[in-house]
Amino acid sequence: MDEIVNEPAVAYQKRHYTVEEYLQMEKEATVKHEYYQGEIFAMSGAGNNHNEIFSNVFIEIGNKLKSKPCRPYGSDKRMHIPENTLFTYPDISIYCNGLIHSEFDDDTSILPTVIIEILSPSTKNYDKGKKI
Repeated sequence: MDEIVNEPAVAYQKRHYTVEEYLQMEKEATVKHEYYQGEIFAMSGAGNNHNEIFSNVFIEIGNKLKSKPCRPYGSDKRMHIPENTLFTYPDISIYCNGLIHSEFDDDTSILPTVIIEILSPSTKNYDKGKKI
């Protein structure tokens, strides 16, 4: 019999979460979420165009960074921007000074050198607005 994964129900009626609550929920979640100023947002999956753009850009960046101290990471790398409280999973992030962990979590990094988001009509305003 297959195991059933029981993801905790997110209490959306609770308006604000602490960073610690978010990180605990994220450890137990089966999908990724962003955190911004106490609010939690589920992230949607990517379509074919997004994945093709990601693959092309990531390969090119990886080739350009060979034998350099910079390392690119895909969207499974969580980052924290302390200045605006954002925890997010950018499409591509590049770290040139090693990975520096967030004060809240060893699986979250801060101070990326470059952040790349592949914009879509449904997310471009958010990606270009509140996230920055």
